[in-house]
Amino acid sequence: MENAFHFQVNLGGMLDILSNHLYKSPDVFLRELLQNAVDAITQRKILQPSWNEGEIVISLNHGTMAFTDNGSGLTAEGIHQFLAVIGQSSKTDLINGTFRQGIEDYIGRFGIGLLSCFMVSDSITVHTKHISDKRGYIWTGLPDGTYTLNPAPPETDFPIGTTVILKAKPGAEKYYTYEQAEQLIQYYGLALPVPIRFQGRRDRINQIPENFVQTSQTQLLGFGSWVFETDFLDVIPIHTQHLDGAAFILPYETSSVVKGGHRIYLKQMLLTESGDRLLPSWAFFLQCFLNTTGLRPTASREDFYEDKALEQAQQEFTLEVSRYLSRLSQEEPELLRKIVHIHFQAFKTIAVWDDDMFRLIFPYLPFRSNKGEITGDKLLKTEGFPYVAELDRFRQLKSIFLSQGKLLLCAGYANDEELLQKMHLIYHFPAFPLKEQDLYDALQEPTLDQRDAAIRLVQIAGQSLEKFQCGAEIKQFLPVELPALYITNDDDGVFRKIQNAKQTANEFYSDIMSSMLNSIDGWNVATLYLNMNCRLIKKLCAQKDAGKIKSVIRILYVQSLLSGGFPLQERELKMMGRELLNLISEDDYDF
Repeated sequence: MENAFHFQVNLGGMLDILSNHLYKSPDVFLRELLQNAVDAITQRKILQPSWNEGEIVISLNHGTMAFTDNGSGLTAEGIHQFLAVIGQSSKTDLINGTFRQGIEDYIGRFGIGLLSCFMVSDSITVHTKHISDKRGYIWTGLPDGTYTLNPAPPETDFPIGTTVILKAKPGAEKYYTYEQAEQLIQYYGLALPVPIRFQGRRDRINQIPENFVQTSQTQLLGFGSWVFETDFLDVIPIHTQHLDGAAFILPYETSSVVKGGHRIYLKQMLLTESGDRLLPSWAFFLQCFLNTTGLRPTASREDFYEDKALEQAQQEFTLEVSRYLSRLSQEEPELLRKIVHIHFQAFKTIAVWDDDMFRLIFPYLPFRSNKGEITGDKLLKTEGFPYVAELDRFRQLKSIFLSQGKLLLCAGYANDEELLQKMHLIYHFPAFPLKEQDLYDALQEPTLDQRDAAIRLVQIAGQSLEKFQCGAEIKQFLPVELPALYITNDDDGVFRKIQNAKQTANEFYSDIMSSMLNSIDGWNVATLYLNMNCRLIKKLCAQKDAGKIKSVIRILYVQSLLSGGFPLQERELKMMGRELLNLISEDDYDF
């Protein structure tokens, strides 16, 4: 008669923790089986140093899975201790000193992995025979918290090792197909050094390059294409104290918010697809296949603990990428130029905080200018240039500087201003923020005759824009087709933000916003410059109808806001439509 034993844990509660809190998906049961099998094979290698025939064989048959390894197996005492007591590990004796020299080769640290099989099976049967025993044992665990343990029948000759037998529970049948099992084995165990095969098949399911550094670039790219289903631009072999593998360069632009898609292994077992903790923040242009042996996993084995070893691994990774880029700059500059052109956002991030990388990468980095895209090496060949850090201001001024043949750079994108400042410090190059004087140099003073002719126009324009806290002046500038230019001072950005917020705020906050606006009432926070080189402005100077002048000025005001990229307020949109109507009607609207 079989003796029933009880797990030394609340199994129902533990299964709830496993399925709802610790593991993200039931398919991790296969990861845990692989982990236990590899550890058993590792233990047998330590017990029998000359033995090197470890393998894992999986059999599938109508909703039943038999997962077999030829590792060290378990004794009866070991079964009670390691399959029924949560928190114990079959490696405990080794940790305590018996075979301590091999402990770093073990993957697992927790004795709960086998219980994950209850997420896909209503029973777990284990056939096992220890390397020192003449007879094997049959252990059967049930989800009611009981298990049985019996010697194998005398006529049964168990081989050394362990077989775990599972039967599909309703809803888990998909895990018991060859297609799904192969996919999960290659996902979790592709890097495992132990051969994994299906029963009756000779082909190995898991296979990776033996040495990433010595493997040819063509072979590595082929491997990366197979694993990630992407044809990469290039590959960076990684071999450091903590890391071994390859970083593949994506052939398309990606974003810093993209964190997944990697294969990161701990002791050859997949730990995570996310690079959040291991990879630097700028590494989003890479897709990595990495293995580490010296980092600590979290309890769920789905990420790394943050400690000094993890920090050192990040530094090692950065150094390997830096060496690769340095080699490209010397041997394949066109490939480097292509890579930087696609992934310039990532490289700008690197160059901001790393001076050596800045010197290496800056010549290839693209920047936006009024003359189109321009790279760092071309900037260094100029005689210096101003830049503006606001996109709206750049949009306003680019055509003026272009018409005069002057270079104006836009530093309104992430990291651009920091890079230009660094360019000034490292190369002592005259790149400087646009000063008011530079702007006024582009806006020339009108002649005395022009000033006299425009006195009335400026007066009417000032009155028509007064409630928008915008003044009016006349200047001469290029291009001649541009009739007006809206230039802000430092208060305008705050002013317009308060106005926009007031439109959507509740009554209480709207009163606060009104009070703030009243405090700066009467100040001109911007100026509309009228271009005396423009035919339209010249005609306005001669226009006798003050109403039409007012309408045109207000339309030019809204047009200048739009060309500068400023968000329009509701009253400005309404004004535009009404002033256009005013130009074709006899009525005179007063706003």
